[in-house]
Amino acid sequence: MIYRRSELEAPDCLFRYKAIWVDGVDDSSDPALRGQAAHHIHYLYLSRLLAANVPADAEEADAAFIQGIAEHQTPLRLIPELRELWMRYTETFQLDLDHYMLHEEHQEDFTPDLVYAFPDALEIIDLKTFWVMWTAAEIKQSFQARFYIWKAMQRWPNFPVYRFTMWFMRFNTGVTVEFTPGEIDQVTLESQAAIARIEYAKSTGQWPATAGPACAYCQLADCPIANQEHTFPVRLTAGQAPDLGAWILTHKKQVSASDKALKAYCKEHGPVDVNGVVFDHRPVVQRAYPIATVLDMLRERGVFGAFEDQSLTISHSALTKLFKL
Repeated sequence: MIYRRSELEAPDCLFRYKAIWVDGVDDSSDPALRGQAAHHIHYLYLSRLLAANVPADAEEADAAFIQGIAEHQTPLRLIPELRELWMRYTETFQLDLDHYMLHEEHQEDFTPDLVYAFPDALEIIDLKTFWVMWTAAEIKQSFQARFYIWKAMQRWPNFPVYRFTMWFMRFNTGVTVEFTPGEIDQVTLESQAAIARIEYAKSTGQWPATAGPACAYCQLADCPIANQEHTFPVRLTAGQAPDLGAWILTHKKQVSASDKALKAYCKEHGPVDVNGVVFDHRPVVQRAYPIATVLDMLRERGVFGAFEDQSLTISHSALTKLFKL
């Protein structure tokens, strides 16, 4: 059986793996839908550029965006964000026609977004719609980068150097790392170990839930960890600490969603009093003042003191009092 890269990353939580890859449960969160749509639009755009034999074209970019949104059936709530990301990306993107090899071509167990072949290196470019850029060290240690390069070395051997670039669309910036064949040897063993976990779970029927990074976006309502009630003491034992950490990971998303729902209610209906604890939605008060006037007044009243070269945060109410003096 052939396992794709995304499958081999999923076994961090075997419960989640079974739900998605065995039972076919839809676990599409907004971040996942955003990424899927961006990749499909990108695929259509590159296909159009290749057909026209041009490195960039604004009209083709717009046409690819509209076609991609329609074919992906992207929810309306995500379209404004995707449009901004796409405009930012296509403002500077130029397809290197001279070194182009392929894009989004299914390679049996991995599908690179874009591949360039240079005389001295092969480069894989992977688009990300993340809110935070990864460092070169994080990318080089990521399973995706090592797995893609490992597969690329098998599919296109004999390049002296293999590059993996994560292109962060939100920042319109890429981070590139390089690999030599010797650095990728251990990926074979890692992949075999991941496959062994899956095959063992299939043979035993045991698919335990494990808390981890996927808890931040997992949509599975029947997760046994998320639905488990816990009462923890103030002082934890060595056995209780990991359990509490797992509980926090799975409940952060629920608390965040509940907080948003309560804020929306308060915005429309007013404060909610829970035994003396009041929940309310109050907009942040902001006012603009001439920066030169503010700095002169702060220096005049000795606010900076010995910390003049450091950043300083002052509330609206404090500034109001200063201006009234």
